[in-house]
Order: sequence, then C-alpha cells, then structure tokens
Amino acid sequence: MESNMNEAGACLRALVALAKADGKITDHERSALASALEMVPETSLGALLDETIDFDKVIAEIKTPAAREQLWQAAYSMIHADGAASPEEQRLLDKLRASFEISEEKASATKRIFDEAKDTLLPSNIEAISDPSKRQKEIDQDTIKYSVLSALLGAFPVPGVAIATDLAIVALQLKLVRDVGQYWGHKVDKEAAKTLLAGLGLGTGARIAVSNLAKLVPVWGSAFGATSAFATTWALGKIANRYFESGQKADIHALRKELKAMEKEGKEAYANEKDAIENKKKTASTKLAALNEQRKMGAIGQAEYERQVAALADG
Repeated sequence: MESNMNEAGACLRALVALAKADGKITDHERSALASALEMVPETSLGALLDETIDFDKVIAEIKTPAAREQLWQAAYSMIHADGAASPEEQRLLDKLRASFEISEEKASATKRIFDEAKDTLLPSNIEAISDPSKRQKEIDQDTIKYSVLSALLGAFPVPGVAIATDLAIVALQLKLVRDVGQYWGHKVDKEAAKTLLAGLGLGTGARIAVSNLAKLVPVWGSAFGATSAFATTWALGKIANRYFESGQKADIHALRKELKAMEKEGKEAYANEKDAIENKKKTASTKLAALNEQRKMGAIGQAEYERQVAALADG
C-alpha cells in the first residue's frame, strides 16, 4: 500500500508540473488537484503548487508498469482533453513518453480513445414534459440512474482501461445534460452540452487525469473514484435542472459555485444510495467487466464502448 501511495504521490507531482507548464493554473485544474491531496497527505495544495518540481527526478521515482501507464494516460488527458497543448506541455509529455518507453502503438491507442470520445454523443430521445411534478420525477430518476452507473464505472480500477471508463463517465454526464434539457423542451446539441459541462469544470482534462491516477491506490482509489463519479454526476443533474429551468439564462459562474455545494450533497446521497449501487453492481458488473476487456483488447472502439455502457443504465 505504501509503495502505491508513494508512486501515486510522485505521479500527482508530475501532473502538477504539467499543469504549471503553460504558465498558469486554471480554477478547474486547481479544483481537480485539490481533490487528490489524499495521495500526498503531508502537503497542502498551496505548498504543492508552490513547490519547484524536478520533472526528471519525479518521473524517475515511478517504476511499476501500471503506474507508468496510468501517468501516461493521465498526462495525455491533462494536456489534450481541453484543447491543443502548449509547446512546453508537449515537451514534457514527449519526455515522459521517452522515459517510460511508451510504444507508438500505445501512444496511438491513447490518442484514438480521445479522438473517438470527442466525436461521440450518446443519443437522447426525450420528449418534453409540461407537467412540473412529472418532469421533476423523470429528471430525478435520470439523475440517480446515471449517478449510480457512474459510481460503478468510477470504482473499476482496470489497468489499460481507466481512461476509457473515465471518458465513459463524461459521456454519461453529457447525456444527462441533454436529457434534462429536453425534458424542459430545449434542443441540446453536443457543443451546447459540452460547453455547459466545461463551464462547470466537469469533463476537463484535469478531472479525468486525477480520477485516472487515483485508481493506482488499492481500495482508496476505487472508493474515491466511485464517490467522486457519483457526486459530480448527481450534482450535475441538479445544476442542469436549474440551468434549463432558467431558459439557459442562469449565470454559469454562479452555477459553478453552487455545483461545489451540490457535490457535497452528492457525497451524502452516495451514502444513501449504496443499496442501489450494490444492486447495479450485481446486475451490471459481469457485462461491464466483459466490455472493459473488449475495450482493452481493442475489440470495440470507444464510441461503441460508451454506447453499450450507457445501455446498462436501464438494464
């Protein structure tokens, strides 16, 4: 356990170096990194961000193949999920790849996962509901349904598939946004859903990267992944409801602040929904494990993986 924590701490420091490489730390990056501080409990976020990190020394501390693969995928997420990499970010990523001897095949596979995820949008065939109580009931049911499935995905520490499962959670969150919008009678396309998610600080490269690294730590990583995935999806459902209720006029900065409070409530809701999560695990874990293996082996692409994962919500 201690060696896992030590490697996870080194990986987190490497991510901090990557986050600082473009000369600024965004609010989204700061929030995501703060959530991972349990991997380095001896420090604070301020101290971690102020630390002068020797990138070469830190990555030399990461020895196991599993940790190296997780950091590679997390670093790629940090740099490329939110747009083009800066020259310094790309330089550090190239250095990481060379140091860890990441093959062209693995590098291409990581890029392909992200490219497919960016182009995928799960279908949403929701009819508007005019009756307020019926609409709220459907929105609440969808929010719980996708939060429970997100928790199951977040708890799966599968080497080589972690990024795919993290991106599948983002896909479920995008679908939830579209569903909520359509219950209110709004047409929500891919860009509109992604813009709302990004404005709230969800689905960002930093969030995905930290979630991926957390899976390095046995038990704690699975618990962190499940709780975090449930809480953010649950909070998103609540905030999306307010956003579309306002006719898409609510201030995004105000909603982002509300989201943080809602995430705390989401963690409480997670505790209350443990029976539902356990039931979903019983009914879906075998199928999910098979999907993860197919994704890991390349038998199915990211788009098909996300489609079949989403289908488990109603299974």
